[in-house]
Amino acid sequence: MNNIESILKKIAYDANAAAQQKLDEANAEAQQILKDYQAQADQLRADAQQKAEKEAAVIAERVESQSGLMRRNMMLQYKREAIEQAFQKALEVLCAQPSDKQVQLLGSAASKAIAGDVQIILNQKDRDAFGKQLVDSIQKQLADAGKTYTVSLSSKTASIAGGMILDEGRVETNLSYEILVKNMRDELEAQVARVLTE
Repeated sequence: MNNIESILKKIAYDANAAAQQKLDEANAEAQQILKDYQAQADQLRADAQQKAEKEAAVIAERVESQSGLMRRNMMLQYKREAIEQAFQKALEVLCAQPSDKQVQLLGSAASKAIAGDVQIILNQKDRDAFGKQLVDSIQKQLADAGKTYTVSLSSKTASIAGGMILDEGRVETNLSYEILVKNMRDELEAQVARVLTE
């Protein structure tokens, strides 16, 4: 899981730069809103100086409140988008790893999760690319641990972006990258949000 955490940290760092750019844009838009309302206040003052001074103060206060609210709402939206992009990018990075890295990661995860004879279900692309190597790796790790379970590659394929499903008869264990990222997201979302706001 250290690979996933380091990937997520890098993605969060990259997303921070994107989020900062969005925040800068939000600040510029808020400043433009203030300028527009200030121009309205100046016109009112020119038309009727006494009345305009009172109205300008009310308008300026309202504008400041609205622009602050708009800025906060835009920043929250940008943070949500940045967090979503960070975890989506993490999923893409996991799926794009070289075959040997995926065999290593998935083999380690499977050898810890397997509790009996198992069929490994992959998506079609991964099945073709490294299915046999993964089965051999898992079988070796189990043998090294003194476990004599039979591991085979299922003829079925899964509709997953990456990762695998362990089919142990009545029990299926979903170790797809989507589930792993979702579980990591539940644990790390607050941490990623903090990084994006620093």
